[in-house]
Amino acid sequence: MSLPGVKPSNWPTSKYVREPDCPSWMPRDAFESAKGDPEKLLELCHQKIQTSQRTLDTTRKMTEALHQDPQYQYAHAVQQFEELRKEHLQLNDSYNDLETINETVQEVVEVLRADKHQLLTELNEIKREISIQSIENTKLALKEKEAIAFQEGLTKKLDGQDAQVRQLDDELRDYSNSQVQINNEIASLEGAGHNLSLQAASLSELRNHLDGTRLHQEEAIRALESEIEHKVQEVNAHDEQLWDFKRDMSARILALQRKVQAANDELARLRRLSEHEMNTLSHQNRALNDELKNRSDGLYATRKEMNEFSSSANREVNIKKEEIQQCLSIVDLVERQNAGLEASIARMLEQNRVSENQIQEKDNINNKNLIEQANFIAMVHMELQTVREDLYMIKSRLCHHCRDRLLAHEMLDDEAEELARLHEPPMSQAVAPVVQHPNQLTQPPVSSQQPLTQMSPQEEVEKLRVQDELSKAHEALEALNRQLLEEREQRARERREEEDARLQEEDDRLSRQQEEELRKRRNDEDEKRKQAGDELKTFTIRFMNGTRKKVDAFMTDTVQDLIDRVCSKVGLRPSEMFYIAHSVNENSVLGMVDRFLDRSKTLYEEGINTKCNLLFKFKHYKRVIRWADTNAQDRFFQQVHQNIVSEYYPTPEKLAVALAGYELQTVFGDATGKKRHSYFDKVGLDAYLPVSVTPLGYEYWQERLFRNHKRRKGMSPTDARNKYIDTLRQAGSHWGMTYFDIRDKENRPFVAGIAEDGLHVLSSDKRVLIQSLKFMHGPNQLAGWEKSSTGIFVKKRDSKFMTLYASSKLQSEEMHNLLSEYYLMLPREVQQALGVEIPDRDALTQGLLPPETFLPPLDNRMVPVEFESAAEYLKTIYLEQIFSPDDVENRPEPVLKFINEVDDALDEGHPLSSMDLSLAGMRDSDWAMLAELIVRAMDYDPTAEPSIVPTDRLRNWDSNLQLERLSIAQNDLTGASIPSTRDVLNRCTQLTDVDVSGLPLDNRHEATLVEPLMKLRIQNLAMNECLVGDKGVRAVLDLFTNRTLHTLLLNKNRITANVMGDIAGCLDLPYCSIQNIGLGTNKIQLRGLETLIKVMERARKPATLNFSDNPLQARGGQRFGQLLEQQCGVTDLDISNTTGQMNITGDVALYITRQLLNNPEVTRINFSDNPIGQNLHQLTDPAGQVTRDLPLEFFTFLEREAICNLTTLQLNRCELTNDHGAALTSALVDNYKLKVLEVSGNRLGLSDGNLPQGWVDLLTATGTLEDLDISKNSFSSKGMAVLFTALARNRSLRKVDLSGNRLTDEAISSTGTQDEIVYMFSSNTSIQEISMAEMGFGDDVLERIAEGISENRVLKKLLAPRNNISTRGILDSTKHFAVNTTLEELELTCTRVQQVEEEYMRSYKFIIDNTNLETILL
Repeated sequence: MSLPGVKPSNWPTSKYVREPDCPSWMPRDAFESAKGDPEKLLELCHQKIQTSQRTLDTTRKMTEALHQDPQYQYAHAVQQFEELRKEHLQLNDSYNDLETINETVQEVVEVLRADKHQLLTELNEIKREISIQSIENTKLALKEKEAIAFQEGLTKKLDGQDAQVRQLDDELRDYSNSQVQINNEIASLEGAGHNLSLQAASLSELRNHLDGTRLHQEEAIRALESEIEHKVQEVNAHDEQLWDFKRDMSARILALQRKVQAANDELARLRRLSEHEMNTLSHQNRALNDELKNRSDGLYATRKEMNEFSSSANREVNIKKEEIQQCLSIVDLVERQNAGLEASIARMLEQNRVSENQIQEKDNINNKNLIEQANFIAMVHMELQTVREDLYMIKSRLCHHCRDRLLAHEMLDDEAEELARLHEPPMSQAVAPVVQHPNQLTQPPVSSQQPLTQMSPQEEVEKLRVQDELSKAHEALEALNRQLLEEREQRARERREEEDARLQEEDDRLSRQQEEELRKRRNDEDEKRKQAGDELKTFTIRFMNGTRKKVDAFMTDTVQDLIDRVCSKVGLRPSEMFYIAHSVNENSVLGMVDRFLDRSKTLYEEGINTKCNLLFKFKHYKRVIRWADTNAQDRFFQQVHQNIVSEYYPTPEKLAVALAGYELQTVFGDATGKKRHSYFDKVGLDAYLPVSVTPLGYEYWQERLFRNHKRRKGMSPTDARNKYIDTLRQAGSHWGMTYFDIRDKENRPFVAGIAEDGLHVLSSDKRVLIQSLKFMHGPNQLAGWEKSSTGIFVKKRDSKFMTLYASSKLQSEEMHNLLSEYYLMLPREVQQALGVEIPDRDALTQGLLPPETFLPPLDNRMVPVEFESAAEYLKTIYLEQIFSPDDVENRPEPVLKFINEVDDALDEGHPLSSMDLSLAGMRDSDWAMLAELIVRAMDYDPTAEPSIVPTDRLRNWDSNLQLERLSIAQNDLTGASIPSTRDVLNRCTQLTDVDVSGLPLDNRHEATLVEPLMKLRIQNLAMNECLVGDKGVRAVLDLFTNRTLHTLLLNKNRITANVMGDIAGCLDLPYCSIQNIGLGTNKIQLRGLETLIKVMERARKPATLNFSDNPLQARGGQRFGQLLEQQCGVTDLDISNTTGQMNITGDVALYITRQLLNNPEVTRINFSDNPIGQNLHQLTDPAGQVTRDLPLEFFTFLEREAICNLTTLQLNRCELTNDHGAALTSALVDNYKLKVLEVSGNRLGLSDGNLPQGWVDLLTATGTLEDLDISKNSFSSKGMAVLFTALARNRSLRKVDLSGNRLTDEAISSTGTQDEIVYMFSSNTSIQEISMAEMGFGDDVLERIAEGISENRVLKKLLAPRNNISTRGILDSTKHFAVNTTLEELELTCTRVQQVEEEYMRSYKFIIDNTNLETILL
């Protein structure tokens, strides 16, 4: 025995054992002490692994806790994130090192165990030989002793012959006594034999009794064994006594014979007597010997029978024990099966219940939609009837000539339609529409009896309104019909999907039934084989998703039997697609090599034992046309996805993100806000993407993956998997490759990738394609292949020589088999055309699916390149600059807005034409870096990249960096960024829209930017807040000569009236195309405005004018009225007064609106922040009678009869009161043009805060108003209740802002208006966004709002920050938000919730876990 830890000198050595090296984490002295003791070394490794694992688990838990809340992560873990990530990477490295060490130690232990097992086997053999030899030696010694004893006995007998003769007389006298004793002994032996026969009979009875119960049998057997041993001992003792007596008697008889012969001469008389006596004695001795022999044989036979009986009894007991154990195993198996069946039944009942609930919900939703659609159709018919009645009323009010004229128009329209129908060309021909002069349709027929009359403007407006309403009604009906058709198609599609699901479920049921029968037969066969002595072993099977399963099999089972057992274990249908591979470590570039086992061979023939690393996987990567088993499809999908995320297939980030979108659709279904926050609950980023993607944190990747996930909406899991595979096949350069290590004649390492289209030779890092040898086409077409012990020989078509790719024997054989199998899975006509001879073709074909199962192989595989597009190159070099390891401390923060712009272009697949970097927080250094990289990316030539082999890099190159719109507005830039901006403008020649607002040109550097802008076809230019003065404007005026410039914004600068003459002169140029100009918030006085208006009256441009916040006073406002009176083409006018320099009063505003009354050009006007309401009141006489209603006159331009076509009206903070509101609503009741109304910051409520009746009438009657802002108008809770009632009946509003009005819990409770809140949110079917900030409501109102939203199906945004909400209100309302499926954004920001961090986190997590919201702000 050797000491622990000390290797004996005779310790067996093996060529597979290598001297272990001391790992970095273990002290040298500890390693030296444990180096010779594998168990101690393994224990130290396990301790280290457990410590690292605990540390890693603790880190993971902390990371998961941080990842649960992005805001918490942003608020408390931004600085710690990088440190945690570094520590995590270090722990991963340590863990990987320890795993490597553990694997090495395991290998050493396995080798030692094998050597130990071999030594034990040899030792047992030696012991057995020694035992046999010792037995033989014992036998020989006994024989020798017997011979010596016999020889000594003869000598003594010869020496004592004389003495014996003399004693013959005495012995003869004693003989009679001895004879009597012998007879007595014989009688005793007969009694013993009789007793033994009785015992045998009792034993037989005991045997019959033992067959009854096992317990009695065991006790009887033990008693029988003890009694048999006692009897055997007695028999042995009697046997030895008889043999001793026989030897004595024989010796005495011989002595007597010799004595008689010697004394014959001397004793003649006694001679005859002695001979007679001797003969008689010999006869008696012989009879006695025969009898004794028979007795001994009987005793031996009895003993043998007893031994056989004991052995048979033991065997029967063992058989009974095995049967009992089998029964117990069967009972346990049945119990487990019953438990599984009960769980399956419960799961199926739950699924049925959920399905029934879902079907019921769908039916309810469909019924509700049908009811809503029927109501909507009824409402549309009512509106049409009302319009028709209004039309008849209008016709009845017309004079005789007008009615005839209108009738003539209708007849003319009917004739034109009839002619168009008769002369309409066939549908296959494209005929341009005929454009008639407007007078052709409006010119009445001339008649001698009817004088020529014209319709009044009011009649023309009314006719246009009626036609517009009719067209809208037709459009609504068409939209409704389209919606009904789409819903019908959706229901039909759902029925088809349900039918397919039912058929699939039926197939699954039949397959499960067949599998159950097969499992029963296999269990029966296994029991028979175990009874026959075959041993059942347990193998560990790994899967590509990282899981492991224990599978029992016999060593005599074939590999196909093992595959069937694995399929039965994991619920898969047996298929020829599945293989078992033995992973072998050949210490090569690729590491582990998969040796695929032959299905027809047994596990013993393949050399497989329970310690082998077995892998269950697909061997061939081909696109299956239709999967019969969705579980098998999911396994194939998981294997391909694992190859992507593990970077077995090198994949560009763009393609990896697109594939991750399909993966998320497969796992989660359609994207929702709740699922968005569940991406990284239990898994890391490496579950969806390779580890080499951009290291920008979980929040960035969660948002980007969510955007890609939403693009896959509507895909079923099967469609998403198929699309995943199809996308990878079309865009992936490494699709379907299985890699092997090869070397050339100079022993340089390469990688061979074998796929469905042939053999591909790549660099050792798989990034460069060196050569492709394809089956079907290409310059290097495969013509044959042969394997050898040193590699594989490949022959090209039209070549006499074969090329050797050196590799190991195992990999050579695998490459040869894989090429042959992929060739046999080509279409049959392709195989016949190629004519490659395959050894053992029939045997290989039997184990493969037919070629018709798969799509044809790829025709044109993508070539692996570093960059596929200019935008991808731009992002890569930018991130290399950001995450450069040179200066970690001074590393700049990435501009996420820039990254998102590039990501959107890459993910959407469109060119990067727009780069909006406004409000991105950029500094000069950030913009300088970006500008330099943009220029470099624009100049990048992919063909200039060095390559070890010639590669056509332009074949798949996408020059998608085509900037047309650039904005760097409102950043922290200084004059140092002007050169960078100039460089970008010089290089990006396709720019049409540029926004440099906030860049301080400072009246000096304008020319620097104008020079490159002159070379562009610029259309829109924004230079707001650029400190541009008169000198700078003169430099900018050169742009007016650019015939493409349409918009020029110079707001918030230092421009004065001195330069307005130059601006007006440029606008007057015939080739100047500017239509929109912004000069707001400058220092332009009335003189400058006069100059501009003169040119506008003559040139009829620009159409959009922003002249807000200039020091014009009242006269300036009157000039705007005169401008509108002249109808100079202005469509958008901004005369707001943010800084107080404009000050348009009520009388001036009244003059402006009078001009708007007859102006059909203006569509938007902004009066905000002007004191219009100060002197705009009703005028009364001394008696108190109203003589003039100025508010009503002010809003006359909004009445139905007005010619004005205004669609947007802004009157924010104009000091309006409820009188102005009443006038406004009375004018808007019949208005059908206005779409946007903003009256925020006024006092439109009554003195008690109630809502005037006019607003109720307006909101109920309007059909065109889409955007309403009535925030901060002093409405009380009672007034808001009335407003909610009106909004519930509105069907046109899309966006409403109610912020700043009062809606407290106390007032709502006292007035009992909770139902109005619920009714509005549940009944309104048009509002998509509603703002309710700073309204003072609490938990009760929030819960009522949520209760109404639970039944709403159109609302997408609810913005209610800065209210009096607590955690309780958020938790109570979440149960209602959870029911809603359309709400996307919820803002409930409140300091009351933010004060306690635990409450804030609990509320935030509760909303995330229970709702489908995409954006949540607390």
